[in-house]
Amino acid sequence: MRYVKIKARTYNEAMMKLKMEHGDDAIPISHKNVKEGGLFNTGLFARDFVELTAAIPDVKPAKLKPKKNIDLTVGTNDNVNELLKQVIEKPENDPQRKPHTGLEQLLTQSILQSRQQDDVKPVTRQAEEPKVETPDASYIKLEKEFNELKALLKNLIETKQERVTSDVCLDSGDIYFKPFKDILRKNDMDDEECTMLLDEVKRNVSSEDMKDKYKIEKTLRELIKSRIVVSGPIDRGKRKKVLMFVGPTGVGKTTTMAKLGAILSLRQGLKVSFITIDNYRIAATEQLKKYAEIMRIPIHVVTDPAEFKEIVENEKADIIMVDTSGRSHRNDLKIAEIKNFADNCNCDIIKILCVSANTKRSDLAEVFKAYDILHIDNVIITKVDETSYIGNVISVADKYNKPISYITNGQEVPNDIAIAEPDMMVNMILESTMR
Repeated sequence: MRYVKIKARTYNEAMMKLKMEHGDDAIPISHKNVKEGGLFNTGLFARDFVELTAAIPDVKPAKLKPKKNIDLTVGTNDNVNELLKQVIEKPENDPQRKPHTGLEQLLTQSILQSRQQDDVKPVTRQAEEPKVETPDASYIKLEKEFNELKALLKNLIETKQERVTSDVCLDSGDIYFKPFKDILRKNDMDDEECTMLLDEVKRNVSSEDMKDKYKIEKTLRELIKSRIVVSGPIDRGKRKKVLMFVGPTGVGKTTTMAKLGAILSLRQGLKVSFITIDNYRIAATEQLKKYAEIMRIPIHVVTDPAEFKEIVENEKADIIMVDTSGRSHRNDLKIAEIKNFADNCNCDIIKILCVSANTKRSDLAEVFKAYDILHIDNVIITKVDETSYIGNVISVADKYNKPISYITNGQEVPNDIAIAEPDMMVNMILESTMR
């Protein structure tokens, strides 16, 4: 008995190659999913294959001997029944199960023993001299019985092996993947996305590494990272840029705008100008005026779209930052007012949606949907210091295909803001898992 491994894209294709290369006597033992290739040996973008392990028997049929009494009794076969029962009831990894040492040998031995132990008196006859042209009829009958039992046993083994493999993967997921499933749920990530991520991890982790939480964590980290899209920092373009900060009330739009204004003007030396169209919150306007005074940035308070258009088109600045009033995502009319300001201006305006990290995922989804009318360009995650998790924002941003530009983690201007980087955000999601 020798063993071979066949690789193919599907199980059926592997079986076909096995039969073509090794004939019908080849016996499939087990199969598993494997990966080949991948980006920088991470398993990402690797191709899926099925690796089939099979046994190739080397036992030759016994030579036909003349003048031999052949038992033609077809009675009950307790040994064969016991063998089939063992295959059905005991999984492949059961330590009490006897290993397969050649199905032909097992079945032949079982049939011969049953002939000796059968209480029914066998009906025998003297075998005729075999003819060269035609095999003995009794041998044909025995061979047919043997082949039928062999085929039945092969089918049972294949079915049982698939069921055992599936159960092992499920158990592994329950035991070793539970901490990661819990942390994704604590991040308020979508259940469907959690399942999708962990299923992808299982496909990228070998069966030997299923119990290694560090291998699981590394693979999960790469998968989450691949889903995070960032836009990069704001920089000086060939022509002036207009940035409009929008979002619900209380997410920190004004403070965020002041932080970026300080970085661009004081640290990078760009010419920055502030515009506010927030005529509802007097305190917010006064706060922005105070920041502008300290940083020596010009500020304009605008009340209507026509005035807004004139100032934007005539302002001599590298970066123009526009503060808007906070609008509930359920107030479509007020959001439409902001859109009217943007549409009335004959220039490209970068719309930045500011959302708080401590907002639950279901509400975030409504915010993204409501503000989608503005054609949001990127997202700033605010108030990260007020929560331990940001998976909720990452999940919704990924769903709406919106890149993330910055993350804020406090009230201090201009220090409490950072450029969004995938590694940093993945750490924020998983760090509590690995503590």
